[in-house]
Amino acid sequence: MDLTGLPPGPAETEVFQKGGYAALIDRLLASPHHGEQWARHWLDVARYSDTKGYVYAREEKNWVHASAYRDWVVRALNEDMPYDRFLLLQIAADQVVPPGSPDLAAMGFLTLGRRFLGVTHDIIDDRIDVVMRGTQALTVACARCHDHKFDPIPTRDYYALYGVFQSCAEALVPCAEGEDAVLAALVKKNRELMTKRREEQMARTRARAADYVAAQKDLEKYPEEVFGQILDEKDLNPFIVHRWTAWLEKHPGMALTEEVLRRPDSPAFVPDEPIANNEMYFPTNVVVELWKSQGEVDRHLLKNAKAPAHATILVDRAQPVTPRVFNRGNPLTKGEPVPRQFLSLFGPQKPFARGSGRLELAQAIVDPRNPLTARVMVNRLWQHHFGRGLAGTPSDFGRQGSPPSHPELLDWLAAEFMRSGWSLKHMHRLMMMSQAYRRTGSKDGAAADPDNRFLAYMTPHRLSFEELRDAWLQAAGFLEARMGGRPESLFGSGGLRRTLYCQVDRENLPAVMRTFDFANPDLSIPQRTETTVPQQALFGLNHPFVVRLARGMIRSAAKEAADASGRVRYIYQRLFQRDPTAEETAAALAYVQAFEPVILAKADTSKAWRYGVGEWDEASGRMKDFAVIPHFTGHAWQGDEEFPNARLGWAQLTAEGGHPGNDRRHAVVRRWVAPAEGSYELKSILVHEPEAGDGIRAFVGHSRLGKLFSVELHASKADLNLPEVVMRAGETLDFVVDIGGGLNSDQFLWAPQISARNLSAGSGGDESAVLWDARRDFAAQPKTSLDAWEQFVQVLMLSNELMFVD
Repeated sequence: MDLTGLPPGPAETEVFQKGGYAALIDRLLASPHHGEQWARHWLDVARYSDTKGYVYAREEKNWVHASAYRDWVVRALNEDMPYDRFLLLQIAADQVVPPGSPDLAAMGFLTLGRRFLGVTHDIIDDRIDVVMRGTQALTVACARCHDHKFDPIPTRDYYALYGVFQSCAEALVPCAEGEDAVLAALVKKNRELMTKRREEQMARTRARAADYVAAQKDLEKYPEEVFGQILDEKDLNPFIVHRWTAWLEKHPGMALTEEVLRRPDSPAFVPDEPIANNEMYFPTNVVVELWKSQGEVDRHLLKNAKAPAHATILVDRAQPVTPRVFNRGNPLTKGEPVPRQFLSLFGPQKPFARGSGRLELAQAIVDPRNPLTARVMVNRLWQHHFGRGLAGTPSDFGRQGSPPSHPELLDWLAAEFMRSGWSLKHMHRLMMMSQAYRRTGSKDGAAADPDNRFLAYMTPHRLSFEELRDAWLQAAGFLEARMGGRPESLFGSGGLRRTLYCQVDRENLPAVMRTFDFANPDLSIPQRTETTVPQQALFGLNHPFVVRLARGMIRSAAKEAADASGRVRYIYQRLFQRDPTAEETAAALAYVQAFEPVILAKADTSKAWRYGVGEWDEASGRMKDFAVIPHFTGHAWQGDEEFPNARLGWAQLTAEGGHPGNDRRHAVVRRWVAPAEGSYELKSILVHEPEAGDGIRAFVGHSRLGKLFSVELHASKADLNLPEVVMRAGETLDFVVDIGGGLNSDQFLWAPQISARNLSAGSGGDESAVLWDARRDFAAQPKTSLDAWEQFVQVLMLSNELMFVD
């Protein structure tokens, strides 16, 4: 579990029991699953997410380079890339590898953070924090507004690093070979549009040079930092006004000739950079246009699996910035200038001289003379092997952090790490071959050391959410070993890959991941919290994913074992890597043999409803086709866990109503199946509320009689009632909704009620009082009852023996 995050199968367990511990360690370190397990630990530190967080609608919310970064980390760890190079590439790969290199993906470490709605100061602060806490275990970001209260980190040091990242610009570049004509055309179109808009903006600024100079007398009218300001092409741009302020201070009395204003250092110049870097130069309508153009490129990369992988990197700007301290952290109150350089706590520093200084920063971090880099990483390794680090605060080695319990050991491990050539696998092997790691769970002497700081025994630990989900999949025989690629839904129609490859949405993290203490992707997380709450058990009891795995394991057990005792043995071997005891076997057999099925006390009206999509045939007044909607979220039927999704788009049905699919071939259909012959009464109100769009079409169709109702609604409602409709057993009523003229604001409310008026004799008792209520019955979907064997497996899946490593 430490090295690969996956439990062993029966064959692996048998080999281990015959001996060969050292060979086992080597075999696991060579497994491709090793990189997957330890990549997840590093991705917590790197605040990994597949999405940007909250962004304006004009901007694509998904990162195009997230999966490339994740896969690079997996590959680097599997190849045992020296840790100093591992860090160097994540900070400055653009300066040490050629264009197009797969190693450019490493720079996702810097560029995968939150977007902060484009607020540059917060984006840079996030990058300073992830680099300094991730590699040095120093809380440098605490010095943004004032000198650090506890550690020798002055505000000047924070803004020295701020200048490094302020002197860099983002760039989207390929990091794999491949040709894509459509992508090339989109990139060319986006590039030409940016060039055109830059030229127009520079021409506007040159033409109004006198106005920008005059604006220097009324700077209070042009606030430098304004959130969400809307600008027209005729307005003076406040950002450019203040660029003129800085330029005029630097060039007093210089004549504003055409030649001067066309220079790259003039206040009229717009940098030739992507929209993420230079949107502040443009009017609002141009910003929206440029983001939409960039979004076309991004969405092509996201949706086209054959497109070459891309990385979002940082590149040095042609003219590095000399940063100034923001007094009290306020960018409007600039203080003294500071040189770009490394932290002064490491001794006197020379200003960085090459470009932004980012490469020099990376080199200072991986310098063997740096006292923190090796110590921080070996402490992280120790933390994941022994339950906590030698220093209990793995991302804070400052005075507020916990001092190491074994400082000499930490020093020796750091020295050994560098002596080995910064080999992570060497350190794994060293720790796991140690006597300390191989101790048993005996707690003799625990009273003297209740926290087990001195490792007298092994401390049991609970599986992480990823380890638990992967262990369940492995035990059920469902786990897909495919590595890499685009993220997938956690519980979607596929949903059988390792949890590492599931979508991480920082704006809308799935509730189950929060329930099981998944790392917050907004921040660099050095160690996860561990909570025990009822929702964790309720997930295991109620979620269809767990039910699916339990049933799958039972099917496998039935194939592999000839009798009930063999089934029990198979299940124990898959879940616990051991045979059951005689008492456990007897208890299991007694349970499954004593099980009595549940008898429903009243009619289950929910079974009469079906939920699907299809196309309405206006000629026949019936559905041309009907396909069952495949995925139930607990509150809605839809194509997949995500909504909208690639399978069925916007098609969705809920208890109250729903939303039609993207076109008329994907109308949503709530189908009711008559349980017996007789007459029925229909009551329903269809509501379309939004003023936007052009409304919806709706139909009620009878499988034998054809169309009963047809209506078009836009921001209105309609009563669709029938006092009597005659049905034969098995005939259907379809409640159908599709789009109007186009897909726009087509959500609706429609929950029909059907009551029996007069049923024929022999239909199954007194049905006259039965009411089929779409809203009430929907809450019962889907009906899932487990038999004895399935419940038995589910109980074992939730047991402490599986949940804990001890």
